[in-house]
Amino acid sequence: MTRITERHALLSETPSTQRVVTMHRYGAGTDGKVAYVQACLHADETPAMACTHHLLQRLEDADQQGLIKGEIVVVPFANPIGLDQFEDDILLGRVHRGGEGNFNRGWYDLTAMMKDRLVGKLGTDADSNVQLIRATMQGVLDEVTPTSEFESLRKILTKEAARADYVFDLHCDDESLPYLYISDLNWPDCQDFAADFGAAAVMMAENSGGGSFDEVYTRPWAELSRLFPDATIPQATMSMTVEHRGRPDVSDEIGAKDADALYKFFVRRGLIKGDAGPLSAPLCDATGTDACEIIPSPGAGFVTYCRELGDMVKKGDQIATLIDPAAEDPTQSRTPIYAGTDGIFFTRRQHKAVKPGLVVGKVAGKEPLKSGYLLED
Repeated sequence: MTRITERHALLSETPSTQRVVTMHRYGAGTDGKVAYVQACLHADETPAMACTHHLLQRLEDADQQGLIKGEIVVVPFANPIGLDQFEDDILLGRVHRGGEGNFNRGWYDLTAMMKDRLVGKLGTDADSNVQLIRATMQGVLDEVTPTSEFESLRKILTKEAARADYVFDLHCDDESLPYLYISDLNWPDCQDFAADFGAAAVMMAENSGGGSFDEVYTRPWAELSRLFPDATIPQATMSMTVEHRGRPDVSDEIGAKDADALYKFFVRRGLIKGDAGPLSAPLCDATGTDACEIIPSPGAGFVTYCRELGDMVKKGDQIATLIDPAAEDPTQSRTPIYAGTDGIFFTRRQHKAVKPGLVVGKVAGKEPLKSGYLLED
């Protein structure tokens, strides 16, 4: 067996307490590609944890049979800080309650951290440049001195993921079909995973504006290519955010299905010896993240839906109704909510009570709708 289980301690912020990040490493020291998988950076998104649970069962079997040919690192829960944020019986794991914001925003800009150190060092040999850039990433991250528990978590996860050729950050939405966020630099290279995963939408952006975890590892290659046009710099990392349906979608059956998609990807990329079988038929093509409509509630109250997830809608189609229970005239208490673009209606709210501005749904379209910051907070 090749598995090594590591426990990385976070900076302790209170006496006699310390959280750890657990990593399972398969195939360390092999000459093959490296894959990194983490679940629940947003700690309340449990379907991602169900996937890593079943993935680990498959990797254990493959390891015992000597089938692992690359290195695969799995972090079954990436955010022990968020996992401790219970309010009564509700886990609030999306935002750091100590004031450091959304756990999946504001991650490192590795290009800015390392570009000056690469001046005069990059040449025309692509493999040498990849090795140099990855070593430089490790060097600048080594110099980071965390001053908070969350910052120590950032450093641990980023140093590990920055080594990888393939980075999977596993999440989920509220009530949703499965979908992906990727860099347009990785399409159509990741089309096989999108098909096996059953993605109903695949949204692309090189830089969505929020500093999300997956973009830490895709952006530098393109950005450095533009900064050093005479150097040969390939797109050496495929990274994506994988959205595992909605928060209630936790079962052994679903977790096993999603783990199978990852396992097949590793087989197709040569990290695991085996036969991935025939490729699934894709359910969608990729579209721009800038074409995804994030539909806010126009007021306070609760919402009801007149469209099902997976419905194809047109601009102007009603998808929901906002109902104001405090309306002075009950006959004037209903406000229709419309789609603002053509596309697939693929997420909506699980909890139907809303206040102004809360997201009530998303439609993945094809026509650009916005620029700059493209994400939902």
